[in-house]
Amino acid sequence: MTPDALAIDEFIVHRPPMRLLDRIISISENDALAETVVRSDNPFFEPGRGLPAYVGLEMMAQAIAAIDGRKRRASGLPANIGFLLGCRRYLSKRASFAENEKLTVVATMVFGDGAMFAFDCRLDDEQGEVATANLKVYAPADPQAFLNGAVR
Repeated sequence: MTPDALAIDEFIVHRPPMRLLDRIISISENDALAETVVRSDNPFFEPGRGLPAYVGLEMMAQAIAAIDGRKRRASGLPANIGFLLGCRRYLSKRASFAENEKLTVVATMVFGDGAMFAFDCRLDDEQGEVATANLKVYAPADPQAFLNGAVR
């Protein structure tokens, strides 16, 4: 898919102000590449400090959501919510990201078994890698049934 064809609202359910990605650059069945610019209107932005590095986890999770959204869209279904189960080894080279800094988010599936998935994720700035993590997610076919206790 070309960047012009990627309408972010079709791939993830997050909406402003909680949608932290500005655009999806590319997406496949196993990989997503997205970008965002750190802005002071981000709900997590701290004046005088910037965007805390831990927010990078949510940026990574939203890139993963785009992969699931692509799969659902290919099946004629709308994007839906998923569940972040955990994170291993979130390593950031700094404590925060500066206002107007452009970040690229990379998510690559390393394991998939039905509704359970693992992804290697990375955040890059214009000089290179600034954070990495391994995220585990659960993406049931019917998230509402799971929330209601009907899926075990």
